[in-house]
Amino acid sequence: MTTITQGATIEDLAARLTRLEDVRAIEQLKYTYAGFCDNGYDPDGIASLFVEDGRWVVDGEGGSMVGHEEIKAHFRALSEKITWALHYMIAPRIEIADDGQTATGWFYLLCLCTIESNDDPDDKDAVILTVNYTDQFVKRDGRWYFQELLGRTHQVSNWDQGWVKQQFRG
Repeated sequence: MTTITQGATIEDLAARLTRLEDVRAIEQLKYTYAGFCDNGYDPDGIASLFVEDGRWVVDGEGGSMVGHEEIKAHFRALSEKITWALHYMIAPRIEIADDGQTATGWFYLLCLCTIESNDDPDDKDAVILTVNYTDQFVKRDGRWYFQELLGRTHQVSNWDQGWVKQQFRG
């Protein structure tokens, strides 16, 4: 074997490069998900990021969906309730399993959105929400997909009230 710097072989370097590329691909998958959410909660786009039996689970105002059809139906309905959103996925931390075919990712979400009011659906509220994600990913045919997107809501607050006075909306 050819030795490169500090005793690393070409095979070692190739494995490290693959892991770095996988981490980046998973980050891009999550950012693509955010982009589909910000584009009217595109149900087909969002579902395409999951394996066929993938799970989307978010507590609070979210729900639990399994499979492409349930995910699509959920996001079709969500687009009626949330008329605008901007998802900031931040602080990604990705761990690739030793097999290189599965991974876990942790992200924070800061989201600004316009949601129909609980009191009157014709009235809209400017809302800020925060969520912690712990997602499971799987690599199929060289491409990463969500196996499970799992979100834990910290708070959902009307913009004018903030999170101090309104700890959780729902």
